[in-house]
Amino acid sequence: MRSKIVSLKSILSYKGLSSGYSFRGKIQHIHNGGVRVIQLKDFENDYTVIGQDCTLVEREKIKDKYFLENGDVLFIAKGTNNFSLVFEEIDDTPTIASSALFVLKVDTRLANPFYIAWYLNQTEVQNYFKSNETGTYTKSISKPILEEAPIALPSLETQHKIAQVASLHNKELALSHKIIALKNQLTTTQLLNAL
Repeated sequence: MRSKIVSLKSILSYKGLSSGYSFRGKIQHIHNGGVRVIQLKDFENDYTVIGQDCTLVEREKIKDKYFLENGDVLFIAKGTNNFSLVFEEIDDTPTIASSALFVLKVDTRLANPFYIAWYLNQTEVQNYFKSNETGTYTKSISKPILEEAPIALPSLETQHKIAQVASLHNKELALSHKIIALKNQLTTTQLLNAL
């Protein structure tokens, strides 16, 4: 059975799609800050994971509506790489996304957030973003363009299976990169020891 094609906005929950938190000026790291901020620089392993060195800021001025929840899809709205991944809590520290990101709240009765993030990263959808980006120096994707992104929507069971395989594939790629780095380090050490 062929998947039906729907717009992204049709599978979002009532909270829908929002921009990340907009800071005035540069984001200053505060050692004991109470809120973690995810920025573009925190995306690692080909945009498949969030790194551990996120900036911390004071909590007092940030409203609860900006706090991320497990399963939120983070979409890079600014720059040349408009990739997505699913936010998964690391610990009890409240986390927000910076304004370079859109936060998508998927209606889990209709779609699997991990599948949606994976699908948004596929060539066909990436080409849609490239043909609709705006800006001369800093490219960006607008909210209406993102909301109209075409999504192939198979059954929830199929979405779940695709998300699982995609996750395993990403883990395999990350391990392959680590193995290559370790082999390079070993070879370099052996060659230097031969001097």
